[in-house]
Parts: sequence; structure tokens; C-alpha cells
Amino acid sequence: MRSRLERYQEFLEQEYRTGFTKSDEYDISGISEDLVKQMWDGRFTRIVFSGMGCSAIVSDVIKVFFNSIRSDLEVHVFNDYDFEYLIPRSVIEDERTLIILSSYSGHSNEPVRAFHALRPMHDRVLLLTSGGRLGELGEEHGVSIARWTLSRPDREYPLFHVGQYFSILVDMFLKLGLLETDHGPEVRALAKTLETDFTPSLRELAADAAARSENANIIMLGSPKWHESLLKLAKMHFNEIAMVPATRNYFHEFCHSEVATLSDPERRHSILIFSDPEEDDYTRAKRRNLVSLLTAPIPQNANVTVTEIELDQPTFMRQYFTALEFVQYLTLDLGRARETQSRNLISEAAGNPWYHGSTIDAENTANTANTENTENTESAR
Repeated sequence: MRSRLERYQEFLEQEYRTGFTKSDEYDISGISEDLVKQMWDGRFTRIVFSGMGCSAIVSDVIKVFFNSIRSDLEVHVFNDYDFEYLIPRSVIEDERTLIILSSYSGHSNEPVRAFHALRPMHDRVLLLTSGGRLGELGEEHGVSIARWTLSRPDREYPLFHVGQYFSILVDMFLKLGLLETDHGPEVRALAKTLETDFTPSLRELAADAAARSENANIIMLGSPKWHESLLKLAKMHFNEIAMVPATRNYFHEFCHSEVATLSDPERRHSILIFSDPEEDDYTRAKRRNLVSLLTAPIPQNANVTVTEIELDQPTFMRQYFTALEFVQYLTLDLGRARETQSRNLISEAAGNPWYHGSTIDAENTANTANTENTENTESAR
């Protein structure tokens, strides 16, 4: 299997933008007619998503997107199966709540546990998966299933495809009556608008930020709008692809607490601040003050660098996916600087062998052997 950084670079250069045009790579034939009717009849006033890692992050993006278009549909996301401490029981038990359990592989244990815990609500549970154990459970218990059918998925890193996942959900939700307006044209247009939105200066800024972030503690700051959606996904890219630690916080909370750690740090710290035109005057003035404090030419700032990323594109989608492209190139440059070999810790710690390198290698070997056998049989004929 080719290295993750080789695949990552190829994905960024050839597939990231085109993914927005592949909104039809899903299958909703496994959703019951009754659940579809309930969605179209407007029974549900909220959606609760549950999933782990990348399978959940697109739910956070959808949540912020729904807010940006002022949708009346309420969206909640929790990343665990012990939901009683994360979502009010009244929300889960409300007949107006649609519950979506998301697991790309279908083998993550947490969504499977949530599936069993939510047995009394199965008539309003929708499974979002490519198959696996979760898909099997859905078929066994007659629970509705929507399936991802990506034509070119990266087997090890589904997080590559968040842009395409988003485009699929926007299309799927329109077909299911959960969206009133067709936002597909804007999603598909991202393949072109990103050519101008992700400017050469942003690419240079990503390279500069990567250089400043080498062997540094990366701290990402943003408003609530960006904290759960963009910064959570950025952290995944830094952790899983560049394999470097990173933290994130709300901008104002950082200023009231964590900034104290930068008084005179011995280690390097790279501060990434994401901001947009919707911030009020108070926040903008506070941000200028923080940057001024941390970039002042004094000895105590020798190990502190600050990078500001202005999200000044005209729509939420263009802001989000331009920023994500910035994050991905920063991640690529940062990963190249270290070239850390993966220990498959995610798969082993999560107890999900589906993502493990040995599993993928074994499947690739078996697929190659099957292809060769087929070719030999055809040649013999």
C-alpha cells in the first residue's frame, strides 16, 4: 500500500475538489417507506447524529450549515454511545427526533452499542454506513439504512472525503424532504469556486504556517461557529495524517484561561486563529489585542508564532471548504517534515481492525490474486 502522504497529496491535487460533483454516490433504497413518509410529512423537528471520528464530523458540518441557512430543523451531534450524559433524554425519547447512527465502516463498536441502546426507537433510527456490522444489524432488525457507495474511497482514511460526504448528505436530505431548498448547485460549484477562493497567497500561508508549526504545540482558535465543525476536523488531519498533536479552543475561553501558558514558554507554540466577517466589533478588537500581545518583539514571545486565517469568502460553504483546503495543505507540509511511520494506533485503540494496515494489505493481496485468477481463466478460454 502506498504511503498515506503520497495518497493524501494525490487526493488533494486530483480528487478533493471533484468530490463535490459526486453527490449521487449513495443508496437510500434501504430506508423504509414509512420513515420516508414521516420525513416528508414534517414529523421530525430535530436530528440527532451519533458517530465516531470522521463518521461524526460531517454531522457537525451539516449542523453548522443548517444554522447558516436558518433551517427550522434542529441538529445535535454526540460522539459516544453513553448518550444519557451528552443529550437530554427528553430529546432522544421525543417522537419528533430522527436519530442517525453514522459509521462509514460499520464496524465501529460505539455506533453498534448505540444501536442496541436505542432499540425502543428503531422505528425512527436511520443507519448511515457502507455496510459492516452496523449494516448487518440494520438488515437483521429491519432498521432503515442509507449506504455510502463512494467509487474511489481511501480505505484507511475516510476523513479524506468529508467534502463528498457533505455533498451527498445535502442531496440525500433534499430527496428525503429534510431540506426545503436545493443547495446542490452551490455544492457542485465548489469544484470551480475553490480554484479562485484558495488563492496562491493562501497556499503560501499554509506552507509558512507548517514551517512555524514544526516541533511546536499547535493551538487552534475560533468562534463557536468553527470550533465544532472546522477545528475538530483540522485536529483530525493534524493527528492522523501529519501525526502531530494539536489542541483547539473557543477564542474567548482561550483568552480567559489558556493564554497564561504563553507567558514565557520553553517549547514552541504555533497559534492558528480562524476568523470571519460575522464576528462582532468586540471580538475583532479582542483578537487584534491578542495578536499584538503574542507578536510583540519581546524575549518572552521568542517561542510563540501566530497565523491568522481570514474566512472572508461570501458563503458558509465557500468559507468552510476553502479553510479545509488550507488545513489540508498545511497538514501535508507538516507531515512531510516528519514522515512519521504509522503504528496503526487508531485501529488498535478503537478495537476496529477494518482500518488496520495489515487488514487492508491482506485484502489487497486477495483482490490481486482474484484478479490474476480471473485473467488466467479468461486467457485459457
